[in-house]
Amino acid sequence: MRKLRHILFGPALALLAVVLMACHCGEIPVPVPPDPPDPPVEQPSESLKAFLQKTDIGLWIASEGIVTYDELSCQKAWSTDEAFFRIQRDDQSAFMVIRGSAQSASSSYQVEYMSGNHSVTMMLLKLQTVQRKNSCVWLWNETMATGVIIPEGII
Repeated sequence: MRKLRHILFGPALALLAVVLMACHCGEIPVPVPPDPPDPPVEQPSESLKAFLQKTDIGLWIASEGIVTYDELSCQKAWSTDEAFFRIQRDDQSAFMVIRGSAQSASSSYQVEYMSGNHSVTMMLLKLQTVQRKNSCVWLWNETMATGVIIPEGII
Protein backbone atom coordinates (compact mmCIF):
# COMPACT_ATOMS: atom_id res chain seq x y z
CA MET A 1 0.00 0.00 0.00
CA ARG A 2 2.82 2.32 0.88
CA LYS A 3 4.45 1.68 -2.48
CA LEU A 4 1.18 2.41 -4.25
CA ARG A 5 0.78 5.76 -2.47
CA HIS A 6 4.34 6.69 -3.40
CA ILE A 7 3.73 5.81 -7.06
CA LEU A 8 0.45 7.74 -7.20
CA PHE A 9 1.28 10.80 -5.13
CA GLY A 10 4.99 11.30 -5.94
CA PRO A 11 4.50 12.76 -9.46
CA ALA A 12 1.39 14.67 -8.31
CA LEU A 13 3.35 16.37 -5.52
CA ALA A 14 6.18 17.24 -7.91
CA LEU A 15 3.69 18.74 -10.39
CA LEU A 16 1.99 20.69 -7.59
CA ALA A 17 5.38 22.07 -6.47
CA VAL A 18 6.20 23.22 -10.02
CA VAL A 19 2.79 24.93 -10.40
CA LEU A 20 3.15 26.69 -7.03
CA MET A 21 6.66 27.90 -7.86
CA ALA A 22 5.53 29.21 -11.26
CA CYS A 23 2.62 31.10 -9.69
CA HIS A 24 4.78 32.51 -6.92
CA CYS A 25 7.64 33.77 -9.11
CA GLY A 26 5.66 35.99 -11.44
CA GLU A 27 7.79 37.90 -13.90
CA ILE A 28 11.51 37.51 -13.58
CA PRO A 29 13.13 40.97 -13.64
CA VAL A 30 15.75 41.40 -16.33
CA PRO A 31 18.79 43.36 -15.09
CA VAL A 32 19.53 46.55 -17.02
CA PRO A 33 23.16 46.77 -18.11
CA PRO A 34 25.03 49.99 -17.24
CA ASP A 35 25.70 52.61 -19.92
CA PRO A 36 28.83 51.73 -21.87
CA PRO A 37 31.77 54.09 -21.29
CA ASP A 38 32.36 56.80 -23.85
CA PRO A 39 34.94 55.86 -26.45
CA PRO A 40 38.25 57.65 -25.96
CA VAL A 41 38.91 60.70 -28.09
CA GLU A 42 41.15 59.33 -30.83
CA GLN A 43 42.13 62.44 -32.77
CA PRO A 44 41.73 65.59 -30.66
CA SER A 45 40.31 68.57 -32.52
CA GLU A 46 41.97 71.98 -32.36
CA SER A 47 39.20 73.13 -30.00
CA LEU A 48 39.87 70.22 -27.66
CA LYS A 49 43.62 70.80 -27.77
CA ALA A 50 43.05 74.44 -26.81
CA PHE A 51 40.66 73.42 -24.00
CA LEU A 52 43.15 70.93 -22.56
CA GLN A 53 45.62 73.81 -22.12
CA LYS A 54 43.17 75.70 -19.86
CA THR A 55 43.76 75.51 -16.12
CA ASP A 56 41.03 77.70 -14.59
CA ILE A 57 37.94 76.04 -13.15
CA GLY A 58 34.87 77.10 -15.11
CA LEU A 59 32.96 77.00 -18.39
CA TRP A 60 34.79 77.25 -21.71
CA ILE A 61 33.08 77.63 -25.08
CA ALA A 62 35.21 77.72 -28.25
CA SER A 63 38.32 78.28 -26.08
CA GLU A 64 36.80 81.37 -24.47
CA GLY A 65 36.37 81.46 -20.69
CA ILE A 66 32.67 82.25 -20.27
CA VAL A 67 32.64 81.99 -16.47
CA THR A 68 35.89 81.12 -14.70
CA TYR A 69 36.83 80.92 -11.04
CA ASP A 70 39.11 83.53 -9.50
CA GLU A 71 39.61 83.06 -5.78
CA LEU A 72 39.84 86.84 -5.20
CA SER A 73 36.48 87.69 -6.75
CA CYS A 74 34.48 84.44 -6.81
CA GLN A 75 32.84 81.91 -4.54
CA LYS A 76 32.36 78.21 -5.15
CA ALA A 77 29.91 75.73 -3.69
CA TRP A 78 29.15 72.06 -4.30
CA SER A 79 27.27 69.04 -3.06
CA THR A 80 28.42 65.54 -3.82
CA ASP A 81 25.05 64.21 -2.57
CA GLU A 82 23.13 66.37 -5.06
CA ALA A 83 25.86 66.15 -7.75
CA PHE A 84 26.29 69.86 -8.45
CA PHE A 85 29.09 72.40 -8.56
CA ARG A 86 28.63 76.22 -8.69
CA ILE A 87 30.91 79.19 -9.06
CA GLN A 88 29.74 82.81 -8.93
CA ARG A 89 31.30 86.23 -8.84
CA ASP A 90 31.06 88.09 -5.52
CA ASP A 91 28.99 90.84 -7.17
CA GLN A 92 26.73 88.13 -8.71
CA SER A 93 27.36 89.43 -12.22
CA ALA A 94 28.20 85.93 -13.46
CA PHE A 95 27.72 82.33 -12.37
CA MET A 96 27.98 78.77 -13.64
CA VAL A 97 26.26 75.66 -12.25
CA ILE A 98 26.82 72.12 -13.47
CA ARG A 99 24.57 69.27 -12.33
CA GLY A 100 24.80 65.58 -13.03
CA SER A 101 21.62 64.30 -14.65
CA ALA A 102 19.42 61.97 -12.61
CA GLN A 103 18.40 60.08 -15.77
CA SER A 104 21.89 58.87 -16.60
CA ALA A 105 24.58 57.55 -14.36
CA SER A 106 27.36 58.35 -16.76
CA SER A 107 27.71 61.53 -18.79
CA SER A 108 24.62 63.74 -19.09
CA TYR A 109 24.88 67.14 -17.43
CA GLN A 110 22.83 70.29 -17.06
CA VAL A 111 24.94 73.44 -17.34
CA GLU A 112 23.42 76.79 -16.46
CA TYR A 113 25.31 80.06 -16.65
CA MET A 114 25.05 83.83 -16.77
CA SER A 115 27.86 86.03 -17.99
CA GLY A 116 28.28 89.63 -19.20
CA ASN A 117 24.94 89.97 -21.00
CA HIS A 118 22.93 89.06 -17.84
CA SER A 119 20.75 86.47 -19.56
CA VAL A 120 20.67 82.97 -18.11
CA THR A 121 21.49 80.14 -20.50
CA MET A 122 20.81 76.47 -19.84
CA MET A 123 22.32 73.59 -21.78
CA LEU A 124 21.86 69.84 -21.52
CA LEU A 125 25.14 68.29 -22.58
CA LYS A 126 26.70 64.90 -22.90
CA LEU A 127 30.21 65.50 -21.57
CA GLN A 128 33.15 63.15 -21.79
CA THR A 129 36.04 63.15 -19.33
CA VAL A 130 39.10 64.01 -21.40
CA GLN A 131 41.66 64.80 -18.71
CA ARG A 132 42.31 64.48 -14.97
CA LYS A 133 45.11 66.60 -13.59
CA ASN A 134 45.92 68.62 -10.44
CA SER A 135 42.76 67.39 -8.65
CA CYS A 136 40.52 68.64 -11.48
CA VAL A 137 38.49 67.00 -14.24
CA TRP A 138 38.16 68.33 -17.80
CA LEU A 139 34.72 67.49 -19.27
CA TRP A 140 34.20 68.04 -23.01
CA ASN A 141 31.48 68.07 -25.67
CA GLU A 142 33.04 68.04 -29.14
CA THR A 143 29.87 68.96 -31.06
CA MET A 144 29.35 72.16 -29.06
CA ALA A 145 33.10 72.84 -28.54
CA THR A 146 32.19 73.27 -24.89
CA GLY A 147 34.20 72.24 -21.87
CA VAL A 148 33.90 72.47 -18.12
CA ILE A 149 36.73 72.18 -15.63
CA ILE A 150 35.65 71.20 -12.12
CA PRO A 151 37.33 69.85 -9.00
CA GLU A 152 37.64 66.07 -9.04
CA GLY A 153 35.19 63.94 -7.08
CA ILE A 154 32.24 66.34 -6.96
CA ILE A 155 30.04 65.02 -9.76
